[in-house]
Amino acid sequence: MRINPMVYGVLVLIVFIGVILGFQAAGVWSVSGKISSSGDQVQPVAGEVDTIKGWMTLEQISTTYNVPIADILKQFELPPDTSPSTAIKDLETDLFSVTNLRTWLQSRMQPAEAPQIISTSAAPIRQITSTPAVSAPVAPVPKEHVAADRTVTGKTTFQELLDWGIPRDAIQKVIGSDIPATSMVVKDFVTGKGMQFPTVKTQLQSLVDQTK
Repeated sequence: MRINPMVYGVLVLIVFIGVILGFQAAGVWSVSGKISSSGDQVQPVAGEVDTIKGWMTLEQISTTYNVPIADILKQFELPPDTSPSTAIKDLETDLFSVTNLRTWLQSRMQPAEAPQIISTSAAPIRQITSTPAVSAPVAPVPKEHVAADRTVTGKTTFQELLDWGIPRDAIQKVIGSDIPATSMVVKDFVTGKGMQFPTVKTQLQSLVDQTK
């Protein structure tokens, strides 16, 4: 049985297109160059400016080559409000192009030239006499103020008052209640009860002075 040449041609075309579509669906065929054989998006390679393609975005270039988008826009006099998702091929101007971008990025990656060291071996050597450094006078460190002995302060405890010879009942009369833990600071106790510490302090100091 002979196959009509026209039918045969249509069948071949259908098979050909079917193969292409099948490979594209499987992720192993890409005509745009944006997708790798594994189905991942193609990215520029750091250190290799030749991998930059026109369909790549400003954000991809900025991330891969570690250069701020603002620097790119300023270098090529592009609008400062340009979206990072813009494809670089859409930004073509007299100053900006994919080629110019590659050249500029390549120049940024070039190591800086080491400064030339001028030999001074032929120059006469002068002996420099060092002058002994004169030490600046050291200012005296102010001593921490220490309250006089047997003086009621904001840090005085109930135990100290008892040690100074003030009767317990006299202290309780001043503070209007029983003495709490003797290790407690007097100021903390009286202010906690809403009393004025300066007034209590004066009365307690009077008792201390009477024991001298």
